[in-house]
Amino acid sequence: MRIRTKRTRQGIATAAVSMIVKFAFENLNINRLEIVVAEGNLPSQRVAEKSGAFREGLLRQRLLIHGQPHDAFMFSFIPSDFK
Repeated sequence: MRIRTKRTRQGIATAAVSMIVKFAFENLNINRLEIVVAEGNLPSQRVAEKSGAFREGLLRQRLLIHGQPHDAFMFSFIPSDFK
């Protein structure tokens, strides 16, 4: 998800993630949602945390960015997080 620079820090991404998670658990019969965020992407980490995701840990060399491997954090939601 991308938010225009002049629209950042207004809670738009956090609200969007919360809506997606709610829709997914209520309508898609899934048991888990994951967010994978590059280790250095602090704004996206904040969005995941503010949305209520649980930080599970660091995944070594999980992402390829410009052809280079990068570590990433795994965040997750499960249905009981919303009950």
